[in-house]
Amino acid sequence: MVNKKLTKKQLQEKQLLEDKKFRKHMIIGFSLLLMVAIVVLVFFLYWCDTKFFYRSYSLYGDEIPHNLICMNGNKLEHHESVQFIYNANVFYACSEKCKEHIFRHYDKVAFVADAFSGDTICKSDALIGLKERGKPDIVYFKNMQNLKNYYAAKQEK
Repeated sequence: MVNKKLTKKQLQEKQLLEDKKFRKHMIIGFSLLLMVAIVVLVFFLYWCDTKFFYRSYSLYGDEIPHNLICMNGNKLEHHESVQFIYNANVFYACSEKCKEHIFRHYDKVAFVADAFSGDTICKSDALIGLKERGKPDIVYFKNMQNLKNYYAAKQEK
C-alpha cells in the first residue's frame, strides 16, 4: 500500500476548497428554505386575498356562482356570502347590513338591467359575470346567450 502524505500547504488548500464548497451548499440551501418559507407564509397569511385575486381573473368570461357575490354592492367578495330568501327569491349578501338594505329597498336593489340587452331582471334569477378582468365589479344577464354576447362584444373592442 502506497502511503500518500500531503504537505501542510496541500492540506490547507484542500481544506479551503472543501470549506468553499460547504459554504456554497449552505447558502443555496438556506436561500431555498427562506424562499419556501416566504411563499408558504404569503399563502397562509393572505389566502383570502390570493383566492380573490385568482377569481377576479379566472372567472372573467364565465358565469359566477351566486354565493361569491354581494347582491347589494354588486361586487365579487373575498369570502362566501350569506343566502337568504325574500319575496320567494333567493338573494346573497355579504353582511347583515347589506341584507337589511335589500329588505328595506327591495324595489330599487333587487332589480337591475341586463348588461347586454338592457331588459330589467331580478338579481336572484340572473346569471352573473365580471364587468372587467381583475376588477370586482359584476354585471347581470337574463340568459347565457346574453352573457356570451357581452363578452364577445368586449373582446372585439
